[in-house]
Amino acid sequence: MNRSVAPGVVWHDTCPATWPQWAREWACSRGSLTRRLVALGGGFAVQPWQQGVARVRVGSRPVGAGHERVMRRRLVTLKVQGQAVVLAQTLMAVRGARSDWPFWNGLGNRSLGSMLFTNPAVRRGPLMFASLPASTPWVLGLCKAQGLTTQGHERWYARCARFELGRGVTPLWVMEVFLPCLGQFSQDIK
Repeated sequence: MNRSVAPGVVWHDTCPATWPQWAREWACSRGSLTRRLVALGGGFAVQPWQQGVARVRVGSRPVGAGHERVMRRRLVTLKVQGQAVVLAQTLMAVRGARSDWPFWNGLGNRSLGSMLFTNPAVRRGPLMFASLPASTPWVLGLCKAQGLTTQGHERWYARCARFELGRGVTPLWVMEVFLPCLGQFSQDIK
């Protein structure tokens, strides 16, 4: 099922066959992205950029209709061999208790995936996939902060999933944007 939720953005329930092979290899895998990146060797690192309360424009199917909301947000860059390969945004409703996800405030430069995929009580919902416009503000902000070029990029390949820790617990929404340089690592992930 496809749903258009914002100008230029369509979320897909299945990985789009029209995406480049490198993007499909990375975005469409069902396991832990952290484990796959660590397995490449040469050093995996998480670089936090922002964690706190922020006004976020939500227009995606997972988070809500196209309007601004105040949410808890964490923005990070995942790096392999010193190179930025994934940009990630995690959102949680402000109304939710921070105690729902006790590790939230102490993550620092630790991978969120290392916390989520080691807790058997955490459930990841279905993956959703979208080609985000090159002008997506949080992605452009992270690229600018790191001196990454955005020229020549019309779209960003992204996936999103909802993580839950039981009934009544505030969910986390995790969106990952896969940078084209991941293509050089594709042969390493069979």
